[in-house]
Amino acid sequence: MTSSQTTLPSTLSTQKRSRHGWTSLPYDIVRSKAGRFLADDDIDYYMAFRATCPDWRSATKDYPEKADYTDATRFQPSKWVLLHQRDDLVTLVNVDTGRFLCKSIPLLREHFFVGATGGGLILLGDSTEPSRARLLNPFTGSIAHFKVPVPVAGVRAVAVTTAPLMVFVSTHHGDILWADQNSECFKSFRPSYSNRPTCLTTFAGKVYATDQQGSVISSAVAGAAAGEQRLRSALMISMDTTIPGLDTSPDTSYLAWTKTGKYYLVESGGGLLLVTRASCFDTNLPVVHRVDTERKVLEPVSSIENRAIFAGPVKCLSVDADKFQGIKGGCIYFVEPEIIRGRDYEPSSMTVFHVATRGWQDSITFGWSTPKGCFHPFTLIQALADYCRSAHYSELFEIDAREWGWDISSDSESDESSDDDDAYPSEPDDV
Repeated sequence: MTSSQTTLPSTLSTQKRSRHGWTSLPYDIVRSKAGRFLADDDIDYYMAFRATCPDWRSATKDYPEKADYTDATRFQPSKWVLLHQRDDLVTLVNVDTGRFLCKSIPLLREHFFVGATGGGLILLGDSTEPSRARLLNPFTGSIAHFKVPVPVAGVRAVAVTTAPLMVFVSTHHGDILWADQNSECFKSFRPSYSNRPTCLTTFAGKVYATDQQGSVISSAVAGAAAGEQRLRSALMISMDTTIPGLDTSPDTSYLAWTKTGKYYLVESGGGLLLVTRASCFDTNLPVVHRVDTERKVLEPVSSIENRAIFAGPVKCLSVDADKFQGIKGGCIYFVEPEIIRGRDYEPSSMTVFHVATRGWQDSITFGWSTPKGCFHPFTLIQALADYCRSAHYSELFEIDAREWGWDISSDSESDESSDDDDAYPSEPDDV
C-alpha cells in the first residue's frame, strides 16, 4: 500500500508535465510542423493539428479577421483527386504522397454531386429548384454559393480560379462553361464538335485545354494587353487559342483524327505538358512538350523523371510513381475507352510508353478478368484509369431524363453529337 501511495503522485505528475510540454511547444516548432502539413497538402491533418489545443491554434494560420468563412478556396487543396463518390462517402488520393483518404460528408446527401476539380474541390447542386451551384472544400467544410444553376449535361472536368472565384466546367458535348458567384447564367465556349476541347486543367491561375488538333486554349481577360492586370468577372473572360495546333490539317473529322492522333494536356511536376499520341495507323512514337505559357511556345521534353502520367479521353493525371506501388515512373499510361460513370461499364485498357527510352513498355487489358456486371475497379491502376476516362451525369440529369421519357440505359454516338442547348443556361462566347 505504501509503495502504491508513493508511486501514484509521481505518475500523475509525469503525465501533467508531458501534456503541458506538448501544448507549450515554441511557436516556431508548431508553425514548422503545421507548415509541413500544408506543403504536403495534408489539409485534414492541418485542421486536426490546429484543433489539438488553443496554443497550437493561435500559432497557426486561420481565416483572416472578418474573413468570409464560405470561401472554399481558403486552404484550397491542390494535390488531391476524387477517385470515387457514393452517397455521402468520397475517396480521395494525394498524387504526390500516395495517401488515400476515405471521408464521410453528410452534406452530399442534401445536394446533387456534379463533379470535382483536379485539386479536390467538389461541385454540387442544390437539391431544390433551381439547383444552384455550390463549391465545397471537403477538408474545411467551407462552401461557396453561386447564383447559376448547375449544368445538366454530362460533366467531363471541373476547374476553379480565384480573384474572383470562378468555376469552369467542360461538358460531354464539348463545351466549356464558366461563371462567377454573381453570374445569372454560364458563359460558354462552343467550337465545332469534331474539334471539341479536352483535358481541362488549371495552371498558374488560368484554365487551359487542348483540342483535337493539339492547340492550347486558355482563359484570358477580354481586351487586356499582355501582362496587364484587371479586375475580372465571368463576363470579361474568354477562351482563346494561345498556341496553334500541332496538326495543321483543316479536316477535323473523325477519320482525320485516325491519321493525326490524340492530344492530352496535364499539369505534372510543376509544369504544364502537352502529350501527343500518334494514331494506330502511324508508326511515330508519342511526343511530350512542355507548354511555356509566358512565351507561348512548346518545348520538347525528353524525360518526366519519376512522374507517371495517366492520359485519358476525359481527364489526365500525374502522380509520383515512387509513392504508388506497381506504377512505373517515367511512363505515360494511355487509357481507353471513355465511359459514363454509373451507367454502362466497360473495363479499361492501357498502353504504357516510357518517355526517356522512347519505347512501349506494356499493354494492359482488364476485360478478361473482370466479372460480368462489376462496376468497380479491383486494383489501384484500374482506379486511376477509371478516373481519367469517366464522364459524369448528375442525378439532376437522371431525374429530368425520366420526366422527359428518355432512355438513359446506354450512351449512343448520336446522343454525343447532338446539341443540347436546353441542358443548361448559358451565354455564348463570341470567340
